[in-house]
Amino acid sequence: MHDKDAVRSRRRMLLSRRQALTGAVAIVAPLAAPAVIDSAARAQSSRIVLTTWGGDYARLLHENVEVPILQKEGIEVVQDLGDEAPRVAKLQAQRRLPRGASDVVSVQAVASYQLAEMGLLEELDATKVPNLKHALPNLGTATFAPHIYSPQVIIYNPERVPEPPTSFEGLMDPKYAGKVGFPDINYIYAMMAASIYASGTTSDMDKAKDLLVKLNANGLKLYPTTDSAGPPYKSGELNVGLMWLARVVMWQNAGIPVKASFPKEGCVVYISGMVVPKNAPNKEGAYKYINAMLEPSAQQGFAEHMGYLPTIDNAGLSGKVAEQLALPDPAPKLIPPDLAYVSKMQPELAEWWKKTIQHG
Repeated sequence: MHDKDAVRSRRRMLLSRRQALTGAVAIVAPLAAPAVIDSAARAQSSRIVLTTWGGDYARLLHENVEVPILQKEGIEVVQDLGDEAPRVAKLQAQRRLPRGASDVVSVQAVASYQLAEMGLLEELDATKVPNLKHALPNLGTATFAPHIYSPQVIIYNPERVPEPPTSFEGLMDPKYAGKVGFPDINYIYAMMAASIYASGTTSDMDKAKDLLVKLNANGLKLYPTTDSAGPPYKSGELNVGLMWLARVVMWQNAGIPVKASFPKEGCVVYISGMVVPKNAPNKEGAYKYINAMLEPSAQQGFAEHMGYLPTIDNAGLSGKVAEQLALPDPAPKLIPPDLAYVSKMQPELAEWWKKTIQHG
């Protein structure tokens, strides 16, 4: 045989062998596929991606929800940490994807309402989250499971303020000039507190604006973060302000001399919780996470270490934490935000706040 003919013959033989092997793989692969898919499904069901705040909040979720409850069920939790605004933006950006990046997302109640209005959230299946039946009324919605809540109170240093204000109006007293403040990020809740004083609701923002202008004229001090608003009560920079009861408790435990006064007109309530995106890859796992965070032991852990009140009716508190979180008798009026109104008005109010209070 000519050398060129021999080369052509060997090539034909190699090609035939490759075709035969390819055919064999094509036949075998469908038989092996179900086992591969089952394994992937099992791996998926045991892994949850939680997008949430960092710091103490993330740590306490790990210590009170993930390790003692979910790890025992063989569930791995991956925490994706960051601020709320990027979390909300990410959900919006991924809305058209068949599978998003998160299974469970931590948000405040107002943000949860906005996401639900956009059609981005799964309605929670109560049969798969049995602990939802213990959630306190008016804290959650069909798409939002409440995790923690805290009333906004008047915070004060008892060493310099023996008789604290008992209403929002008291913060405008000239004796507190230059010694009153709160975190700038809480502006919307300060406006709701002013609205409650003026009209008994969280939605009378015209009157709230007038009151905030007067408060600003009394030397209002704003702080960039919640944490940065605590030490000034010890240094003497602040005497009174607005703050969550939870933070008052945390700062007391950290040695900062502060106490809480409950406004007689009522307290607006801060609520944060968890939602499940419609395109969550692991909705079954998401339900398990939410159910675990509503367990009494998990709720008690957050009350003890972060000062937040349980959002369920079967997480009794005792000892020091029960004393610190006890509401006065008669109980103050706790007023959740008007989510629809605040969601609609927030852009306008943010612009007004920036122009009139921050730079006014």
